[in-house]
Amino acid sequence: MQVIDLSLEIDSKLQVFPGSPQPLFVKWTKYDMHSYDSEIMMMSTHTGTHLDAPSHFVAHSQSIDMIEVERLVCPALLLHLPRSANELITLDDLRDINEINRGISIVFRTGWHTMIRHKDYMRSNPGLSAAAAEFLAEKKINAVGIDGPSIDIGSDKHFSCHKTLLENGILIVENLCNLDSLKHKARFTLLISPLKLKGASGSPIRALAITVNESSPST
Repeated sequence: MQVIDLSLEIDSKLQVFPGSPQPLFVKWTKYDMHSYDSEIMMMSTHTGTHLDAPSHFVAHSQSIDMIEVERLVCPALLLHLPRSANELITLDDLRDINEINRGISIVFRTGWHTMIRHKDYMRSNPGLSAAAAEFLAEKKINAVGIDGPSIDIGSDKHFSCHKTLLENGILIVENLCNLDSLKHKARFTLLISPLKLKGASGSPIRALAITVNESSPST
């Protein structure tokens, strides 16, 4: 068994969605003064590697604390579909993949994670086409994950795929990393670990891939 960390490290310099606050950590107590260390932090619930709850775009729907825990430990399929700026993952990329079926989580490795220090990382990312999102909704999958800041391409200001997926109760995981440790069509267990934030539309997560005999990276 291998456990792979798919989560970004959060610090004050991490890129965030335009208009969101930069993560802020303030020292609250110090070991040499109080005999213990602690911090205060401030950040959006959609910072770094994070989970979108349906309530992010659907009024009066599930918030992050309401998501059934069984959905947070799920079978997943990795699809390696390299994409560049504002390039779409289309219906044609997905329709013939027989492994896409009810209850599975689909994780896309586009390679965009390598652009995380680039100024356009948050504005020009690849993502799903509307037809691809509708296809996944029809398949009644559990969740969609991607190695970029949004499941929608950066140029889509209407968040079309967010709305389609979340309206159908499909969870969204964004800003994954280290997906190059998994082969195309690798099957693994995806562990999504959000904070239980009452009424929140999302949460930073520690995302883990648990694999068996899937240690060799793809070419």
